[in-house]
Amino acid sequence: MRHARIHGTRGLPAGRVARVSTSTDVTFEDTPPSATAIRRARILASMPERAVLMTVSLALAAGLAVTAGAHYWWTVLPGAAVLTVTAWRACTPRTLSPRDAVASAIAVGGTVVWAIVNMAMAAEYLLVVRDPGFLTLSGLWLVDHGTTDIPAAGAVEAAHASSTMLPDASEAWNLKGDVVQPQGAKMLPATIAVGGWIAGDSGVLAANVALGAVGILAVYALARQFLSPMAALAPAGALALTVSHIGLSRPAYTEPLTLLLVVAGILWAWRGVVERSTNLLIVGSIATGATMLVRVDGPSYAIGALAGVGIALASVKADDRWRRSAAFAYIGWQLVTIAVGYLSVALWSTEYLERLADETHALLIVYTGLAVVGGIWAATWTGRPGQWLARLSDAIGRRGAIAMGGAVVAVLAVFASRPLWTTVHRGTETSREEFTNGVVESFQRAQGLPLEGTRTYAESTVTWLSYYLTWPLVILGILGLGWATMRMVRRDAPWAVFLGAVLAPSLLYLFRPSIVPDQIWAIRRFEPATLPGFILAAAAAAWALAALVRTDRGRAAARRVAGVGMLVLPLTTWFSLTPGEEYPVQGSVNVTTREMIGARDQLTSLCAIEPGRPIVLVGTSSHFGSLRVMCDAPVVLELGDPTAEELAQVADSFGQAPLVLTRQGDSVPWTQTPTAVVDSQVTHSAYTLQGIPHSLMNRNYTWYAGVVTQDGTVAPVPAGHSASAP
Repeated sequence: MRHARIHGTRGLPAGRVARVSTSTDVTFEDTPPSATAIRRARILASMPERAVLMTVSLALAAGLAVTAGAHYWWTVLPGAAVLTVTAWRACTPRTLSPRDAVASAIAVGGTVVWAIVNMAMAAEYLLVVRDPGFLTLSGLWLVDHGTTDIPAAGAVEAAHASSTMLPDASEAWNLKGDVVQPQGAKMLPATIAVGGWIAGDSGVLAANVALGAVGILAVYALARQFLSPMAALAPAGALALTVSHIGLSRPAYTEPLTLLLVVAGILWAWRGVVERSTNLLIVGSIATGATMLVRVDGPSYAIGALAGVGIALASVKADDRWRRSAAFAYIGWQLVTIAVGYLSVALWSTEYLERLADETHALLIVYTGLAVVGGIWAATWTGRPGQWLARLSDAIGRRGAIAMGGAVVAVLAVFASRPLWTTVHRGTETSREEFTNGVVESFQRAQGLPLEGTRTYAESTVTWLSYYLTWPLVILGILGLGWATMRMVRRDAPWAVFLGAVLAPSLLYLFRPSIVPDQIWAIRRFEPATLPGFILAAAAAAWALAALVRTDRGRAAARRVAGVGMLVLPLTTWFSLTPGEEYPVQGSVNVTTREMIGARDQLTSLCAIEPGRPIVLVGTSSHFGSLRVMCDAPVVLELGDPTAEELAQVADSFGQAPLVLTRQGDSVPWTQTPTAVVDSQVTHSAYTLQGIPHSLMNRNYTWYAGVVTQDGTVAPVPAGHSASAP
C-alpha cells in the first residue's frame, strides 16, 4: 500500500500552496485512480460552483434582457449560455480533492431534496398584500411579454368617467403614459419568468425556491475556501434550515437572489485575490454590482464588497501592476453593472424610483465617492506589495490584531445590548411614516402590546437574528467576525473581502433597518448578507475554537459537535413551546404551511366569469394587478360607488359592456339583488412583532359580479356562471 498527498495548487503562483483548501491524505490500494475517475471526481466536486455560475449567468441575462425591453426565451437563454461559457474557465475550482467530490455530492443531493420539498410548498402570492404579489405577477407577465410595462388598453380614457376612477393602483401599479408599471427592480421577475417557459404558472411560482437552493450551494462553495469540504456542509445546512431562508424562498421575495449574488461575489473575489486572477475579480464585481438590478438598495452591498476587495488587493503580496489593473477592473465593471441597474429601474419603474430617490441617491453618492477614492488610491500604489498593511501588522503585532478583532466584537455586542438601554422611535413628518406608524399600531393592538405606533424596534435588530439563528449561533458569529478581523490584520487578505461585503450592509441595517418590524418581513434586511455572513463566521469561530483542543481525538470530537450543533440549532426555531396554552407546541407557519394558498383558485374563478371583458374593480386595490395580469383584460379601479351614468360612460369608452367586480354588495346600481359568485379564503402567516409567526390569518373574500347594461345599471351574474366574451 502506498500513500499520496494531493495539494491541489494548480493555477496558483509558483511556490504558493492555497490556504483555502485542506490537504487530503488519499490511500491507493494498488494503482492510482484512472484519468476517467479523476475527471468524474473533479466534475462532481465542481458542481456547486458550476450551479452558482450558471444561475447567476441566467439571472444576469434575464436582467439585461428585460432592461433592454427584449425579455424572450430566445434572448435570455442564449445570453445565459454565452455568459456561462465566458466565465466557465475562470470560475473552475482550482483546489479539489477526492473528499471534495464526496462532500459536493452530499451538498448537491441535500439541496435538491430541499428544493423539491419547498417547491411543493411554494407560495401562491398572487394578491398584492406585500412585495411578492407584484413581483410574482410581473414574472407571470414576462412569460409572454418582453417588458413589465402593461398596456392600460383603454383604461386611461375609461377612468375619465369619474374622479374616483383610476387606471392604476397606488404604490404597486403606477401609470406612465398609456402603460402601467409594476414597482420594483426587474431582475427577479425576469428570472422567475424562466420557470414559466418550463412549467407554466406553476413554474413561475416555484422558481424562487430554485434561487434559494442555489444560494445554499453558494454558501457551501464559499465555506470550503476556509473549511474542509465536509466541514463546509455545516454552514450550508444551517442556512438551508433557517425559517428565514425557507420562508423568503417560497414566495417571490428578492432576498434569496440578492443572497446568491452577494455570496457568489464574495466567493469569486476571494478566489481572485488568492489565485491572482483578474477574471475572477471581474466576475465577482459583476455579481455584487448586479444587486442593483434586484433591489434599489443594491449599492449597500456593492459598497462593502468594493471596500473589502480594495483592502485585500492593497495588502496582498503581488506585482503592483497586477494589483492596480485588478483594482481598476473590479471598480469599472461594478460601476457599469450598477449603472445598468439604475437605468433599468428608471426606465421600467419610474415612479417607484422617484419615491425612493433620497435613499437610493444617497447610497449611490456614497458608492461613487468610494469608487473614485479607490481608483485614485490604486493609481498611486508603488513600492513593496502589501507595504501599508505589513507596516500596520508589524506595528501592532499579534496583540494589536487581537485588539482590533475585539473591537469588532465589542461594537456588535453593543448592538446586541441595545434593548437593555434604549427604545427607538420614528418621527411623523411624512405620509409614509404616518402610514407605517398606523401599521405598527395595528400589529401591536392585535398582539395585545402597548400601543406605540412610532416605535421602530430598531434596537432589537440583533435579537431578530437570534429568532432564526438562535443566540449560540449569533454569539459564535460575532466571535467569528472578530476572528476574521484578526486574520485580516495579520495579512490574510481574502478575509478583507468577506468582512467588507458582510459588515457594511450589516452595520447599516443593524443601526437603521428602515422597515416595518414584523416578522418574517423585517428579517429581509438581513437575509442577503448578514444571515449567511453570521453563519459562515460562526463556522469559522467554531472550528478555530475546536483547534484549541490539544488532542487529535478531542479536536475531531469538537468539530463533530460544532457541525451537528450548527444544523440542530436552526431546527429548534421551527417550533414554539408555550405550556398552559390550548396548543402548547406550535410550528413556524413559514415552514409548515403554503403562503397565500387559495389565491390562485380565486383568481381563476374570477377570470372565468366573463373572460375577455374589461373589468371595473370596485372598492379594493389589492386585486388590480392580479386581475390585469391573470385575466389579461384592462382594469379600471373605482374607489367610490359608481353611478349608472358613470358606468355607461365607461362602457362607451371601452366600446363594450365591462364586467363589474366588487366585494361590497351595495356599492353598485344593480338591476336586482346580486348573489355571491365567488366565495374564497386565502391563508397566510400572521404579522408578528418580536418573534417568528406561529399562527395563520385567514382572509375571506366574497365577490359579486355583473355586466353593465345599456343604461349603466349592472345585471348580476348568477353564481356558477361562466361565459365566453361577446
